[in-house]
Amino acid sequence: MSHTPTRRLVASGLTAAAALLSTFAAPAEAFADGCGVANKGLDCNLSGVTGGRGGGNGGNGGNGSGGAGGPVAPPAPLGLVDNQDVEFVDGPGGAAPPAAQPPDVWTMMQRVKASAPFPVPTAYTAPKDKTFVRLRTNLWVDGFTVVKTDPISEGGVTVQATATPTSVTWNLGETQINCGDAGSETGKTCGYTYKRSSTGQPGGAWQITATITWKIAWTCTGATCGGGLDDHTMTSEPTPLAVSEIQTNTHN
Repeated sequence: MSHTPTRRLVASGLTAAAALLSTFAAPAEAFADGCGVANKGLDCNLSGVTGGRGGGNGGNGGNGSGGAGGPVAPPAPLGLVDNQDVEFVDGPGGAAPPAAQPPDVWTMMQRVKASAPFPVPTAYTAPKDKTFVRLRTNLWVDGFTVVKTDPISEGGVTVQATATPTSVTWNLGETQINCGDAGSETGKTCGYTYKRSSTGQPGGAWQITATITWKIAWTCTGATCGGGLDDHTMTSEPTPLAVSEIQTNTHN
């Protein structure tokens, strides 16, 4: 019995099967190229998944849009903005301005004191320039006056000062004394009697100075003064005073 026809039939069947399989075995580049003619009519619209170059299907007959080159961030939610672009404006609904700071009353008082026209006293003696041991020397000064400053205002607060002289401190070289007023040429309220001569002093004289002390009273309108500053003093320029001894002659 001959087997030749059977072999030919099998070979023909294998050839037909290979041709049928080739129909579905499209090359990889056909799919990479948007599944075109080589895909034999298969639907390969995968652009929405892979982000490839294939065109999307148009809705209701419209043209399809191209696929994106990669993932795209979603838009910002409605109503939210970048706070770097926000500018706060004072006014209704805006940020309230910072509260104004009250003025520093203590600093204002110091400024008032620095502006006060305190006089520099001048010291006087009688006898003038030269006196004697055991002889009362009268003392007085000028500049022993009330000093009133101009007011200073700031932030609704007004500060003013009145300085009243209270005493004079005399540095007489030999000693130091205090007088409760300016003194006078008559010496009724302020004077001194030297006990030693000034012969051994530089220039043969004592150097005398007079220092006036003022007590300061404050007035503060719109705020409490909160205490006061120290008393104020002014000192005269040194005045030389020669003190000699009286020589007496005794006869037998």
